[in-house]
Amino acid sequence: MKKLNILLLFAIASFVACKSKSGSNNDVQSIKFKFTELGRETQFRITCDKFDYYFPEGKEKNFNKKPGIDSVMQLLTGMKMVSDGTEPDVRGKIYITHTTKAVDTVCVGAKALSYKGTTYETPQELLVLIQK
Repeated sequence: MKKLNILLLFAIASFVACKSKSGSNNDVQSIKFKFTELGRETQFRITCDKFDYYFPEGKEKNFNKKPGIDSVMQLLTGMKMVSDGTEPDVRGKIYITHTTKAVDTVCVGAKALSYKGTTYETPQELLVLIQK
């Protein structure tokens, strides 16, 4: 029984260590915003894959230092999921480059955004940060 408890504690400790490491902002090397006016209206919804086609000369903003990266990642971790079929009308993209060179793309609309295959309400603080 004692071996089972020790094994269980080891498994829990390993899971917590892996979970905190993968959720950490320490592996984020840089963040780049590419965007147009977030309130800009078009006759139809712009999808993530068409953003660069319709807005090839968007503005860019880069975060390469830890305080800026942490502030963006904090906004992205506390988002509220949308489950009513809403899709973002994309006016910007956020490229999150990890130290492994993997890049996550966040497709941002004024009301909703798409991140890792899930749609969330766009945090107003994120919109302010992008346009600042």
